[in-house]
Amino acid sequence: MSLGSDSMQDSLKGRSQWRAVLLSLVILVVVWEVLGRYVIHNDLIFAPLSHIFERMYTMALSGELWKHVKASGIAFIFGYTAAIAFGVMTGILLALKPRIGFYVEPWLGALYATPMIALAPIFVVLLGIGLSSKIAIIFIEAFFPVTTNSALGIKSTNRDLIDASLSFGATDAQVVKTVLLPNSLPFIVAGMRIAVGRALAGVVVAEIFGSVAGIGNMIWFSAEAYDMPKLFSGVFLLAGTSVALMSVLARIEKRVAPWRA
Repeated sequence: MSLGSDSMQDSLKGRSQWRAVLLSLVILVVVWEVLGRYVIHNDLIFAPLSHIFERMYTMALSGELWKHVKASGIAFIFGYTAAIAFGVMTGILLALKPRIGFYVEPWLGALYATPMIALAPIFVVLLGIGLSSKIAIIFIEAFFPVTTNSALGIKSTNRDLIDASLSFGATDAQVVKTVLLPNSLPFIVAGMRIAVGRALAGVVVAEIFGSVAGIGNMIWFSAEAYDMPKLFSGVFLLAGTSVALMSVLARIEKRVAPWRA
């Protein structure tokens, strides 16, 4: 009975959350449209949602929108995927080899604390305007949250589990595979969720400095031209992508670590 009541409560809670989200979305849409049409009256500084969606539809029909989405999407996929792969491996290495961490972590911390907008021109000079510099900037932005959370997950593993595995004759590689990685998965997924926002910010920074196409490039030139419907179209695309990816990763986190829910 307790399990049934718990599942029923979870279902009711989920429905109430969705109602709250939908209600807040409706309120936002109405307020935005009223402000744009009847209060501000100036498309140079603000635009009603109807104008924004009309511009998005027009750009989608002409193919301009998909050109920017494709340019940003390719760079994001390569940079974000590489950041996850190398971030997890680096985090495991730093957690298992503290002596290496003594030498590496101060430099990683300094690089992480440096604003990417200050480093982006360096990548453009070194790698040129195009895909390579964009991937590098996105990689750097997303790399650190994954690395930090991976190392934290490894370090938080119960020592008794490790000792028990070793007592049954497990090798170091088997301990990593069967104990350390499963325990650190929730931390890794949490790092991936944080990295999504940073990677999308990296997309914008990279395309401002080193690109002739992409959503960030579209936002930058729309701002210079005071084209608010086009600018907000890019912002909405980035926000929607971030929400969608965060939702997918949240579901993955619930599957790999249901007890955290």
